[in-house]
Amino acid sequence: MKKMFIAAAVAVMLTQTAGAQTPLSEYDLNRPIGWGSMPDFEVTGGEGGTEVVVTTEDEFDTAMNTRNPDTRERDVPMIIYVQGEIEFKAMHTYHTKNKTIYGLPGARIYSNDRTKKNSGVLKFTSGSGADSENIIIRNLTIQGAGAYDVDGDDALLFQGVKRVWVDHCTIGDGVDSSLDCNHESDYICVSWCRFIYKIPPMSGGSGGANDHRFCNTWGSSDSDTSSLGHLNTTFANCWWDEGCMERCPRVRFGKVHLLNCYYTNVGNHYSIGYGYKSNIYAEKCWFADGVIVDKDYTDAKKGYAEYNLHIEDCHNSVDKHQNVGDIEYFVPSDYYEYQSFDTELVPTVVGNEKTGAGANLMVEFGKGVTGYADSDSGQDEDPGQDEDPGEDENPGQDEDPDSGESGVTDVNLDRVKTFEYYNIMGVKLSAPQPGVNIVMERMGDGSLRRYKIVK
Repeated sequence: MKKMFIAAAVAVMLTQTAGAQTPLSEYDLNRPIGWGSMPDFEVTGGEGGTEVVVTTEDEFDTAMNTRNPDTRERDVPMIIYVQGEIEFKAMHTYHTKNKTIYGLPGARIYSNDRTKKNSGVLKFTSGSGADSENIIIRNLTIQGAGAYDVDGDDALLFQGVKRVWVDHCTIGDGVDSSLDCNHESDYICVSWCRFIYKIPPMSGGSGGANDHRFCNTWGSSDSDTSSLGHLNTTFANCWWDEGCMERCPRVRFGKVHLLNCYYTNVGNHYSIGYGYKSNIYAEKCWFADGVIVDKDYTDAKKGYAEYNLHIEDCHNSVDKHQNVGDIEYFVPSDYYEYQSFDTELVPTVVGNEKTGAGANLMVEFGKGVTGYADSDSGQDEDPGQDEDPGEDENPGQDEDPDSGESGVTDVNLDRVKTFEYYNIMGVKLSAPQPGVNIVMERMGDGSLRRYKIVK
């Protein structure tokens, strides 16, 4: 069993790893985690490949379809920077490998077509001897034409795709859904993404639903058992916002981990849908008042009853550990190491418009991600000046991650007595303010810890 390292709210998150030195928030590791970081299945995208800027639909197609001159395969590593707003006249389908797609600040690809035939924006698929694999999409707004129940297409779709990282994207207004995944797709990380429906839904579609503002369907049908053992996905630090009525996500078959996610989709029908042979582990997520947390989508009458659902330490949800059938519970720490922060920080960390979930990164051609689009966010203008020489500048780092039988290292939140907040000038605050804050944590045993957070 692999051991898990949890950095709780009272611990400073790990610094950026080698090769990922971008100055982002202390909570953002700037790399895929969970299922997107499995040994031998790491997501690297177009790393080391040709870099291009695209400003039109045709230029985007050309870059995505670049072929190896020797093999004629579309597997040439490419780093594609999208500039400006590009309208897609119909859904673009790609069989491609080894691609990184960056949105330069403000970049958006979108569709205005709500018809069944031409709706949808971007699709990666495998089949007919041509597979898609190793895809990264970051800092891009992907927007459909608005929900309309006509069995149309999604804003973004992965079918049979392995090794995927979608990060800091704003995805919404899909005609059928916003981001779906099916047909044996696997090793997926969706991090720091914001899902939202801004366009009012259209009623009268052939499917019968007058409000089809659905977000994430994982698995196409109960009978598609080819996906059993696949669809393994980590959703980390994602935000389901206004208008996300259902499927946030709805899961079949896959082992799906929801970590530090934020739900403000008030008035929804449900958020997490657990379906046939789903194996869902949700922890330290925040559900706003008025958000319905989960719904059973198994079908015992047709023989599709099995599922596992684990919900733990989530705001506005009772802890749950329930199942039908005998499939083994998915416990993320059995598969990979990861970090979390305290549930109560989710609204200010994930819900921060400047440094939280969504397409808010500063991306530069030839450099990739260099920070946040708001250059003052996430930066410590006077590092170290607010620290006393005798203070522990990195609380929690002296803990031994290999200690304890469970392999879980924590700072023991039960010992925390009070939190106090100060600005960088040392003035006490009633609550964290935008920018850099100093947190003074007084433990139950009287000891003090001090560290910085960015709101």
